[in-house]
Amino acid sequence: MSVSNEYLQDIHDINLSYLLLAQRLIRQDKFAAGFRLGLTEATLDNLKELSLPQLMKLAFTNQLICRLRVDNEVVIENLTKDSRIEALQQVHTGIILSTELLNAISEEEPVEVKRNEWNAR
Repeated sequence: MSVSNEYLQDIHDINLSYLLLAQRLIRQDKFAAGFRLGLTEATLDNLKELSLPQLMKLAFTNQLICRLRVDNEVVIENLTKDSRIEALQQVHTGIILSTELLNAISEEEPVEVKRNEWNAR
């Protein structure tokens, strides 16, 4: 097997593993899955309903279907440097990822406040 075929098989394996894990997380707790996976509710609903043959078809592409959510070099550097308190490091990572998720969702789905709702506040 050539190196490029090995990489392609690795990509297929990672994709299928990711999709199966995503479905399990969604079925167990949709809200937590959305947070952990960084996906919109519509995407979560779509993934939850896919059959195994559909998952396999989606997984067997030549591109990774999951993406690195920490894609800023400064954030990566800050999250990977040594910390005296590991628990704080995990909390810090969670805050950064949730902030990025909230920003992404707010860009995709602008929140509209109706005039009556605003006046009631």
